[in-house]
Amino acid sequence: MSFSEGPLQDNQRSEPRLPHYETVYVEIIGNCAMESEHIEPEVAASETIDVSANGLQVRFPKPLQVGTILQLCIVRERTGDKFELASEVKWQRRLPGTAGWLVGFRLFESDDTSIVDWKLAVAAMLGQEHDDHVTG
Repeated sequence: MSFSEGPLQDNQRSEPRLPHYETVYVEIIGNCAMESEHIEPEVAASETIDVSANGLQVRFPKPLQVGTILQLCIVRERTGDKFELASEVKWQRRLPGTAGWLVGFRLFESDDTSIVDWKLAVAAMLGQEHDDHVTG
């Protein structure tokens, strides 16, 4: 598996993206997810760049292993809502001029997650204008 694979095209999603900033916490268990010998569970905070019903682009401080399954917790600062989601790292690329990475996560249905509530929240966000949406 590669740490630097990127999407072949910028937009491979089948549903609309919503440029939107939210806090996201990524739970990293073991060293299979990162380029590291670190084995203890770790939670890394970051922020979304854009969201959709089935995926996220996240600015992340470390490279992640493409194909890794990770738990995410998205916290909506505006409402206080929390969404616990299961995801797969689909791609990533280094952000030029920074120490960070842009990571694409695919969300999937899994027991004991908030995926249904997340999809409803994204549908509601698509119909609203908020300061936390990024425009042009």
